[in-house]
Amino acid sequence: MTGRAPAEPTELRIERRFEASPDEVFEQWTDPPSMAKWLSPTGVAEVVADVRVGGRFSVTMIGDGMRLEHRGEYLRIEPSRVLSFTWISPYTGAGPSVVTVELMPDGAGTRLVLTHEWLPAEHVDPHAGGWGSILDNLAAVLRSISDGPGP
Repeated sequence: MTGRAPAEPTELRIERRFEASPDEVFEQWTDPPSMAKWLSPTGVAEVVADVRVGGRFSVTMIGDGMRLEHRGEYLRIEPSRVLSFTWISPYTGAGPSVVTVELMPDGAGTRLVLTHEWLPAEHVDPHAGGWGSILDNLAAVLRSISDGPGP
């Protein structure tokens, strides 16, 4: 994404720790049926993804009586370490924004750093809230996996 010189900060960064391995967290980000369970701040999602560099995806977030469509293309995939993709929605401006998810081992868990770049300045805070809720959902899914089926 060269040639763009934002006048204001247009990036957000969120860090979280998960009680799951980087492999388990990465799998959640790259398996469409798994993504559908948590990749929406207020409900579920419909996900179609061709998870390879140059592959495309679509995510339709469903919740609060709304359907919000997102699409993008995978830019970088390093299993269990890095996933980067464009993110295009009605709230990302004229050009694509870019999301990078970095995963680092942290004891028995994983530290995740999500960076979302090239957002319109007025949409940075709303996206921070949305990604925060999405990562809360991801944490709940990972907990349910580690807890396993009930008795």
